[in-house]
Amino acid sequence: MSGMSAAALAAFLQPFLHYRRWWIAYSGGLDSHVLLHALADLRQREKTPALTALHINHQLNPLANEWSAHCERVCAQLGIEFIAEKVAVINNGDGLEAAARRARYAAFEHHVNADELLLQAHHCDDQIETLLLRLLRGSGIAGLAAMPAQRELGQGILLRPLLQWRRADLQTYAQQHQLRWIEDDSNYNDRFDRNFLRLNILPLLAQRWPAYPDTLTRVVAQAREATLLIGELAQQDLQSMDVVDGTLPIADCIDLSATRLRNLLRYWIQQQHLSQPSREQLQQVVAMLTARADAQPCVSWPGAELHRFRDRLFAMPPLPPLPSHAIDIEWNCTQPLRIDGMGELSATTAIGTGLRSDLSYRVRNRHGGERCRPIGRAHSQTLKKLLQEYAVPSWLRDRLPIIYCGDQLAAVADLWVCDGFQPPPSESGWVIDWNATPLISN
Repeated sequence: MSGMSAAALAAFLQPFLHYRRWWIAYSGGLDSHVLLHALADLRQREKTPALTALHINHQLNPLANEWSAHCERVCAQLGIEFIAEKVAVINNGDGLEAAARRARYAAFEHHVNADELLLQAHHCDDQIETLLLRLLRGSGIAGLAAMPAQRELGQGILLRPLLQWRRADLQTYAQQHQLRWIEDDSNYNDRFDRNFLRLNILPLLAQRWPAYPDTLTRVVAQAREATLLIGELAQQDLQSMDVVDGTLPIADCIDLSATRLRNLLRYWIQQQHLSQPSREQLQQVVAMLTARADAQPCVSWPGAELHRFRDRLFAMPPLPPLPSHAIDIEWNCTQPLRIDGMGELSATTAIGTGLRSDLSYRVRNRHGGERCRPIGRAHSQTLKKLLQEYAVPSWLRDRLPIIYCGDQLAAVADLWVCDGFQPPPSESGWVIDWNATPLISN
C-alpha cells in the first residue's frame, strides 16, 4: 500500500486476532471501501477472524437501496459475508445527523456480540473534524479527546484502525487498486455542520496553517492523556468513599474541592451508564448537596436524574410516568403482575411466612391516608410514617403496589405483611417480591 502501510495496519490489528469475528461498518463510501478491501487483502496473507460487512441503510436517500445492492456486489466479489439492515431514523429534535448516528449505533450494538469487534474506517481528517465540532459545542476535556481508537460497543468492542492516516492516503490506495465507491451527494450539503467544516473551513486552515492536522492531532493526544489522569483521580476519590449500591455519601462529597467534586460527579455518572449533564445542570447537582437535611431535591436532564435522600446521592435513568388513573387489579399471586410506572410483583411459596394463601387479593396504588399494622406492631400507623421509618426513597413511595384483601390493607409491596394476614406456622404462604422500575441503582 502506498501512503497507508500494510505492515502498520497488520501490526495494529495483531492484538485482536483472537476475536471470534470482525464486523466491518461498510457504507460503500471511499473510507469504508478502502478498509474492507485492505482487510480482505490481509485475510489472504494472515489467518484472521471471520469477516462480515454490516451495511446500515438509513432510508434517507432515494438511492439508498441501490447503494445497498452495490455493497452486496462488492462483498460477493471479495468473498466477504454481507448483512444489510434498514433502520428508522427518528429526529427527536437534536438534528438529522445525530438521529442517524443513534439509529446506526443501535443497529451495530444489536449485531456485535461478546468476543466480536466492529471496525470503522474513521481516519485522521475525521478525528480533526470531530475535535473542531466539539470545541465549537463547548465540550470539556473528555470531548476534546475526540474519537478513541478503541472503546466498548454493547457487548463487543469498536475499533478504528485507520486513525493514523489522512483521507488523501485512503484516496491514493483506492485509486491504485481501482476501487469503485459510492459518492453520497449529502456529503456536499454544507447545512450539515461536519460538511460545513470540511468544505469551507478546513481548506482555509490549510492555506494559512498547512501543518494544522499534525498540530490538532497532538491536541487530541494531549486531551486523551488529561482525560485519563482526571479519570484516575476521580476513581481514587470514589474508592475512598463509602459507596453503597452505587450511591454517594453527601458528607464525603462536600469535603472535596469544587473542582474535584465536579470531576467526581462526572465520573460517577459515567460509571452509572447515564448521559452527562451540562455545566449548569452539574452546578445544580452541587447545590443539591448542601440543601437542607430534610430536603429531597432532584436534578434531571435527558437520559438521567439525580436524587438526594437521607444524606446520599442516587443516580438513575428517568423514572417512567406514574399511573394516571386508580389501579385496582385482582391478583392470585401465581403469576407475575407488571404495572406500568410501578414495577412488577411476583410471589413464591414458603411455609409459615408471607401472605396467607387461602385468601383473594387485589393490587392498588396509593391514594393517601392509608393506615396499617405490620406484623409485630402493637398499634396501626399511617402508611406515610411507616414508609419514612422503612427509609423508602421519596420517588418510590407513590409507586408502591398496595395489596388488599377486600377493603383491608394486607401488605405493602415486599416491605411488610399486615397483622392478621400471615399464614399459620405449618401452612404455606406467599412471599412477595417487588421489582421497582427502574431499580434505584443501575
